[in-house]
Amino acid sequence: MTEPPRWRQAFDAVERRVTPRAEELVRSEAFAVGAALTRRAVTVARGSARDLTARAWHLLNLPAGTDVSRLRAQVGALDREVRRLTLQLEAARRETERHRTPEESDADSAQPPDGPRPRPARRRAQRPARP
Repeated sequence: MTEPPRWRQAFDAVERRVTPRAEELVRSEAFAVGAALTRRAVTVARGSARDLTARAWHLLNLPAGTDVSRLRAQVGALDREVRRLTLQLEAARRETERHRTPEESDADSAQPPDGPRPRPARRRAQRPARP
């Protein structure tokens, strides 16, 4: 069998020497405490930076990332509600269609020869006069 390349031999030699010491280090209590403190420091720094940038955006009267996330969640909730109401409405329409007599359904589907009639214009609510 052929020998592995020289770079692989060098890598394996270094790995044999370093691995036991690295294993000992990462399994120590000091390493665990240091990793936990580092993680906490990163979390605090990230939160502080996020709060600072949000205040800066709000000072400029612009939405921050948290505002956009909250609005996206609200739009998602509204979308789900509209879908649910649409399904309920379709189910109610199907139920109504099942209970109609043939004469009622024929009368509803009758259209004038030149096509369906236009809908009347909707009236807008009037606003009260300003004082």
